[in-house]
Amino acid sequence: MRKILIGTNLLSVLLSLFLFLVDGFGPFSIALMAVSTVLFYVNFKSLSETILLLLVYPFSWFFLTVPLRNKSLEDFVKVELPLEIRLDVGEDVLSALPVKAILVVGDVGEKKRIVATIVKNIVRGIQVEQNMKYLKILLKDPHMDVTLRATMALEEIENHFDQTIALCANPKDFCAHLYFYLKTDIPKGALRKDIERILRQSLERVSEHEPVRYEVLHYVTKDEEHLWLGYKKTHNKELLARYLFEKLRKRDYETLTQHLNEVREIFLREGRDITR
Repeated sequence: MRKILIGTNLLSVLLSLFLFLVDGFGPFSIALMAVSTVLFYVNFKSLSETILLLLVYPFSWFFLTVPLRNKSLEDFVKVELPLEIRLDVGEDVLSALPVKAILVVGDVGEKKRIVATIVKNIVRGIQVEQNMKYLKILLKDPHMDVTLRATMALEEIENHFDQTIALCANPKDFCAHLYFYLKTDIPKGALRKDIERILRQSLERVSEHEPVRYEVLHYVTKDEEHLWLGYKKTHNKELLARYLFEKLRKRDYETLTQHLNEVREIFLREGRDITR
């Protein structure tokens, strides 16, 4: 009986995926999602896991299938979690090389070339912490030429932020650059504390309707409620996604359940927009 339930559930999942690809969030695909959820509960008898499945289901279909159905939404689905604030990012930066592969099997020339891509990503706020990890790996490379290039890259990054922050007059961009600089983990000790203090003070000059304000507040305070407040103020879906991600990471299923209806409404709206 258990095998029959699992097989039926798998069939309903595959059929709902097919219907979503064809017709978006139509009544049949939603009905099949509901059937799959009920079968999951009957099979595993876990209310908390069923609620989590019901929350994640629309997210997974949306992010996995939108690129196949509508190429024009490519920029939207490139949003990462955790959220990264970006300034003016060129297409050449977004089309990044397979950095991890080069770190493992690349030759000296390839590793030296990839350093330039890593630097561009960091100074433009693209996955700053992850790219800094890549750079630190290159700093320990057994080839002296690679180590030297990575060391020079650290100096480039520090000089860039020193100059950019000093010349930046726009409060929003000023805070963004300070935020990126902190995420590099280059500032240490008293310098880091001074930058955090300046960042907090500068945020007061950033409009309450700017998502960057709440992303930075979350980074500085480690309190995800700033993300929720930011979503309520700006209706920015990225802040909501980051908020739910933090709650999921902390296994706060009660809060996730409370916001389930709001999340489902957002993705249902997105589904209707996609089918136009």
